[in-house]
Amino acid sequence: MNSKTTIILIVLVLICGIAAYGIASGAIEDAIFNSIPYNYSSGVLIPSNEGSLGGYYAINGQGKNFNFNISLPGEENTESPFDYTKDGLNGTGHLNNIGITYNTITSLWSHDLKGAMFNTKFDGTFNMSCAAWTGNGSFLNNGQNFTGNFKIRGVFSYWNGTFDVKEDSNRIKLQMNYVWYPNNNPQKAKNVQEIIYM
Repeated sequence: MNSKTTIILIVLVLICGIAAYGIASGAIEDAIFNSIPYNYSSGVLIPSNEGSLGGYYAINGQGKNFNFNISLPGEENTESPFDYTKDGLNGTGHLNNIGITYNTITSLWSHDLKGAMFNTKFDGTFNMSCAAWTGNGSFLNNGQNFTGNFKIRGVFSYWNGTFDVKEDSNRIKLQMNYVWYPNNNPQKAKNVQEIIYM
């Protein structure tokens, strides 16, 4: 074997070893994901018994950190300034772990961002605020189910619940189940189920 072939083999073995270590440790996956900025926005519809609210949401970030906003134009005219203002709901989030799958890559390749989200395993936390209330929660997509929980602390009320995110034809369905009660009056708690389409 000549020296040129030996050098090429050594380089190939080193590259394969580094790639195998990077894939096994998630280092390459993290390095690639952390350098990618993303921005996604769409409409949002909150059906209710009396009618429905419409607006839009936006998510943007880079790597494991992201920001989000939900805006319902005109709702500030019907809600208390303690509950909703024209600034909408704003939040920040952090992805603790990301597991890119084969289906993630094929979804991205075909420009299916929604499919990529549902096919990627991840978990994380978020903080949010709107008008005079604040909240926080966590989420987990294990590749089969995309679920989470949240708490909201307002001036007059407290919410504590869970959510389940599912694909629904060409939309995303967010189903929430939560307990709502006036502050310092948990004996007046009400169970609420609500669906939001995005």
